[in-house]
Amino acid sequence: MSETMATICCFFVALISFYILLPYAKKTVIGLISDYRILVRIKKLPSSQEYYEDDSDDVSSESIGLSQKGSVVGDSALFNYIAQMNSGLIEEMQELLLKAGMRQRNAMEEFMKSKFNAAIAIFFISFLIFSTNDWDIPLAMAFGLSLIASIYGCHKLTNMNLEMIAEKRREAIEHGVPDLIDLLVICSESGLDLNGSIKRIARELRTSNPILADEMSLTAIELEMIPDSRQVFINLENRTNSLQIKTLSKTLSQSIEYGSSLSTSLRDLAVESRQKRMLDAEAAAAQAPTLLTLPMMFFIMPCLFIVMLGPVVAGMIRSFSGGGS
Repeated sequence: MSETMATICCFFVALISFYILLPYAKKTVIGLISDYRILVRIKKLPSSQEYYEDDSDDVSSESIGLSQKGSVVGDSALFNYIAQMNSGLIEEMQELLLKAGMRQRNAMEEFMKSKFNAAIAIFFISFLIFSTNDWDIPLAMAFGLSLIASIYGCHKLTNMNLEMIAEKRREAIEHGVPDLIDLLVICSESGLDLNGSIKRIARELRTSNPILADEMSLTAIELEMIPDSRQVFINLENRTNSLQIKTLSKTLSQSIEYGSSLSTSLRDLAVESRQKRMLDAEAAAAQAPTLLTLPMMFFIMPCLFIVMLGPVVAGMIRSFSGGGS
């Protein structure tokens, strides 16, 4: 029984370590691969002026990561077969990667590789647990249970990782929306157009909120390339998955479509966003006593009981044992 408990503890330690380290390893690997491919692409660029005159559109689309040429899951036959059999699942994963801010060309391929590696790790860990315990499970049943756990676990764990990254990213974006609206009001009242205002704001927010600055930079690029501004703001909503960004994009779209005053609409929206931030802070402060209940019960109250009742219990023990006489 002790060996079984040790095996289960090792499994949970390995699972928690894998769950914690996977997003950092994935970010590092994707960043290294992206940097390497950029360096290779720069080295392959010729120095002649004719190349830039003939293929300027292709170069610009490749440089900002908007090209959709090729397969979304890379050159692997297994991944392409999975993509053909489960198109809805691939679209769901693409949307999840987009919300998590992973827009590299090989993001889907790396995500599929992480699922495959997670499936192998979970399979061996599960098979080790099922085959080295005191439950007398047959080897074939242990193999089947490990296979089911690996398929289900790799999909859910990797998706949970991306959902956590996307949620943190959404919170960071929503934290900077009031500053974004205030800067939009200042830029619009100073005479800048919408595209110029977004470019300026992206430069100003680069140090304080780089995630929001990156989204604004991509939005400015899309405003120059896509003639329909409503589609640009829809893309921004899909990438951020933020309610405040959706409200801002709808306000900007209506101002462009109907010709209403942009600064007036943005000023009212800025007041609402500041009020929402204040309400969120008050709600978090109101939840603090409830969140502190369990820590007080398990960590603070036992210490108080030991300090207050410890001398009394020690005196009673001495009295009943005859030490007080």
